[in-house]
Amino acid sequence: MTLLAEDPDLWDAVFSESAMRARFVRRLARRIGPRVLDVGCATGSLCALLRRQGFDPVGIDKNRRFVDAARRKDPNGTYAVGDMRTFKLHRKFDVIVCLGTTFSYNYTNAAIRACLQNFIRHLSPRGRLVIDVLNAIALLGPMPFQHRTQHHLQYKGKRATATIRHELDLGRQLMTEQVTWRFVGRAAHRDPPEKLRMFFPQELAFHLEQAGLGNWKLMDTFGKSRVAFVGRRLIAVAGRRSP
Repeated sequence: MTLLAEDPDLWDAVFSESAMRARFVRRLARRIGPRVLDVGCATGSLCALLRRQGFDPVGIDKNRRFVDAARRKDPNGTYAVGDMRTFKLHRKFDVIVCLGTTFSYNYTNAAIRACLQNFIRHLSPRGRLVIDVLNAIALLGPMPFQHRTQHHLQYKGKRATATIRHELDLGRQLMTEQVTWRFVGRAAHRDPPEKLRMFFPQELAFHLEQAGLGNWKLMDTFGKSRVAFVGRRLIAVAGRRSP
């Protein structure tokens, strides 16, 4: 398990809810309906924000530590532990979001299909699904691939550094990340490597269509999408296919 997965406080120090992303989800929920499911909710930041704004969010995550942290931060919220491919909540949602590369942990086509089918089982007839994955165009396109990146942050009042090594497996469209953490006064910690699936735009559209989803829209940002699709993110919004 990575250090981020073990420590919800470190997760919150590294990741903050994007105002642009939250605004996108809020506008969609206002148009479709207030029942929102956040798959891969982590420590519940998006759910807590939506609840304060009058929506009815539910968060689900595979990591029990994150779910426990979400319940502490948002005691009036609804959170559950579950895998994105197999969870069963026995209710429908107007908007289902799977953000922050959570869906990219589906390495195989079979896993992608199982995950989408489970999402559809929980989607209301007029509902919308929002998926946020790694954009293969950005990683394999004209901009040079970065094999090593370094990030600085404040954690519990002290400076910390995360150095990330990236490798590509082009045949399987996987990117491997391995993080080495350095904290003041502590020995360096190297995480086990993690793999993430990369998607091309029309490939993701094909998976959506095969699962029975239609009316899809693709973007490379939660703001104004660029024609060249060069953003690091690939975002899809889809609904049930019309009969």
